[in-house]
This record gives sequence, C-alpha cells and structure tokens, in this order.
Amino acid sequence: MKPLVCAMLAIALSSCAAAYGQTQQPSAYPTMAPVEKYLMPNAAAEIAMARTAGPASVSTRAEILVLKRTGYVTAVRGTNGWVCLVGHAFQGGFDDPEFWNWKNRSAVCLNPPAVQSVLPQYVAVTKWALAGATREQLAQKSQAAYASHRFTDPAPGSFSFMLSKQSYLNDEVKGPWRPHVMLFIAYNQMDTWTAGFDGSPILAPPAGTYRPYQPMTIDIPVQRWSDGSNAWK
Repeated sequence: MKPLVCAMLAIALSSCAAAYGQTQQPSAYPTMAPVEKYLMPNAAAEIAMARTAGPASVSTRAEILVLKRTGYVTAVRGTNGWVCLVGHAFQGGFDDPEFWNWKNRSAVCLNPPAVQSVLPQYVAVTKWALAGATREQLAQKSQAAYASHRFTDPAPGSFSFMLSKQSYLNDEVKGPWRPHVMLFIAYNQMDTWTAGFDGSPILAPPAGTYRPYQPMTIDIPVQRWSDGSNAWK
C-alpha cells in the first residue's frame, strides 16, 4: 500500500528531502483527519488512478485495490501477480511529519515479491488506521507483528512503480514529484544500496523517518511517466 508508502532522481539531496516531506516545521497533521478525507469520490476514479502507477503492459493485468471506510478491497482481479492501488501517507514512515496528510494520494504498482512481503503490512496498517488507531498504536501493532513474524522484511527483488502524473506526494512537492522506481529493502540494507550516499543516484528517506520493523523505501529515478511521456525535458 512506504510505505504505499515515499515511494518514491539524479538530483540534490535537498530535493530528495522535499520529496519525502522532510521539514523543520511542526507537523500540520498531528492526528488523523476524518476518514472521508482519505477516500476518493468513486471506485472508477480510484481504479483509473491506480492503473497510472505503472506501464499499461503491467497495470492492465494487475489486481486493483480500492480503499473503503474499513480498508482495502479488491476491485479488479489480476492475472500477472502485480497489485496496483492508491496509497496514503500513513502507509509510510511512522515519523514522517506528513504521516496523516489526507491530501497524499500515491498511485503505486507492486511487483509479486512486494505483494507477498510488503503489501500485507500496508493493508493491515491501513485497516488499523481507519479503525481509529493513533500513530504510536500503529507503530506498536506493527512492531508486535514484526516480532511474531506476521510482518517480515521485504523479499529480495521487492519494488514498485510510481509513474503516475496524478499523484500528490506531499505539501512541498504539491504533485507527483518525478517518476521513479521505489525499492523495498530491510532497515539495515541502506549501505548495500548506497542509498543517500553523496553522489549516489539512489535516494534515501530523511534519517529517522522509518523504524527497524518497517520496510524501508528507496527511490531510483526513471525517465518516463506511465503514459510514455518524457519527464526529463
């Protein structure tokens, strides 16, 4: 669903911070907004947006989830093992200052390894959040689920497409940011990927955004949006 997450760029780290919502100001979203704020107008619009997360060769055969008042439900059955959905900020890092930003809508398509190892956590956190759990309660529940192995580290090769022009990442970007591939990695694998290293094209979230029992997300820039248009012009 960092995730559905943050998701996700040979750019300066200051731009990376903006993409992940790094800010020195107190959070404008200290608590969850009314559930209605997070819901899209109708299922058809949500399905269409979810499909824009990946190239049509993937998304047209993917399973599509839509968000209801109690959590995600399957709106379209898939045939290729991928799952596309419109994610929300509360599926990302528990310490992101925009964790409860109801304006965040991040179209994402998860590949089969991510569907098996990351999506269950996104779905569960979303269900708990919509049921009224606070941020710290969500963190406690996730930590307990990780300790019991209900939640696991991302499977090798887990990644997602975030190629939609329709997404709204956060209040600094005020839109989709840039098309990127978002990889899911274990908390201790940042150095393996050189995520956030000086000069590395692989971008990392701001320090302290995620916790060890969450799937980390790192981003790799790509040239084209899902409609095939060039983002680097």
